[in-house]
Amino acid sequence: MKRLNELYDVKLHDPYMDRSIYKDPTVCPSCKLIYHNKRWFWDEKFYNELMENKDKVNFKECPACRKIRDHYPLGIVYIVKEGVKPHELEDMKRMIKNEAEAEMRRNPLARIIENKDEGDTIVIQTTTETLAKKIAKAVQRTFHGDLTFSFSDGQKLLRIEWKRKS
Repeated sequence: MKRLNELYDVKLHDPYMDRSIYKDPTVCPSCKLIYHNKRWFWDEKFYNELMENKDKVNFKECPACRKIRDHYPLGIVYIVKEGVKPHELEDMKRMIKNEAEAEMRRNPLARIIENKDEGDTIVIQTTTETLAKKIAKAVQRTFHGDLTFSFSDGQKLLRIEWKRKS
């Protein structure tokens, strides 16, 4: 099976990941994420140190908070509820939350933008394609079923649908 990024002839760019707009150090005023040494991370002790010298700190929303504010997902997971028992749905929702928290510890820019129930489908929008893939694969691994991946042309957006096998 081809890797997902090999399906494109060109590498699509995430417009929110332009490092040139962030000076070192930058603190996100929304989530307190820190940009330092060309990476984003959480560190409460370092944050407190930075806040003691606020005049030397830049304040700008991180890419994840900007995507959430602008409602700009890079991954969307559709979980079709047909054939899924109510207790399984509750288990899925807990698992989705746990997967998102685990990925956010690894990559603090990977977050859920929105997680909503739309009748016969749960729709999860994420700030990264990686988080969408991890959520979808965790659902498939635990509850089985089929995954369908689709990409938007000319835009960095991955859509994944999970549904029970017929």
